[in-house]
Amino acid sequence: MKLNNYFQNKVALVTGSTSGIGLEIAKKLLEQGCYVIINYHKNNIRAHHIIKNLSSFNNNSLLIKADTSQEHQVKDMFQKIKEKYRKLDFLINNAGISKNSEIKDTELTDLHRIIDVNIVGKFLCTKHAIPLLKLSKQPGIVNIASRLGTKPNSKTSAYSLSQSAIINFTKSSALELIKYNIRVNCVSPALTMTSLTLQTWSKEKIKNYTKTHPMQRLCETEDIANAVLFLLSDKSKYITGENLNVNGGVLLL
Repeated sequence: MKLNNYFQNKVALVTGSTSGIGLEIAKKLLEQGCYVIINYHKNNIRAHHIIKNLSSFNNNSLLIKADTSQEHQVKDMFQKIKEKYRKLDFLINNAGISKNSEIKDTELTDLHRIIDVNIVGKFLCTKHAIPLLKLSKQPGIVNIASRLGTKPNSKTSAYSLSQSAIINFTKSSALELIKYNIRVNCVSPALTMTSLTLQTWSKEKIKNYTKTHPMQRLCETEDIANAVLFLLSDKSKYITGENLNVNGGVLLL
């Protein structure tokens, strides 16, 4: 169901959008009439399968392979967007990775990769999106972080470090980019029901977790996508530099 005509014919880039939260955001934007650039890094088979499944949306999606932590690949991606659409209305910085371990067990290579994907990638995409976003009448950026950026757990130091950095990058870039009328906000999900979660969490572990959760359930990808669309929409036109926690009250515990 369309919210209104606000998203019709807008152009959006969703990084890391062939699975999980990113894919749900891409689908929601397509449903609203957006042209959506689907970005991915490695899995060619899955990416082409996803783009085939999205063909029902009047072929409004464009698939681009790029490692967002590599500036030359990011530059190439935005050049393709420029050639195809001439502008960009929305950037959703979703691509990210996680790895849980104690500080003493964290390899430097793992720390560097977390920083590169979760922080550097978002910085580079924001940097190279600015010229195209300036051509939009109502441009917006939404960064996807995590509730661990606000309230970390044990054995998540490297990941939590990157998430708190995303939240603060959102605030600083919001101040810097408001002169171009570019609003920048952040969404911080709690543990979300995705294929990755199902691979790494047993049914018993999920059941035990939900028993202690205020809403008695995990976050769904749709919960996050709805929050992102709100922050991109004209319903939030006076909101910038904010971090919206979507966690069902778990931060209250």
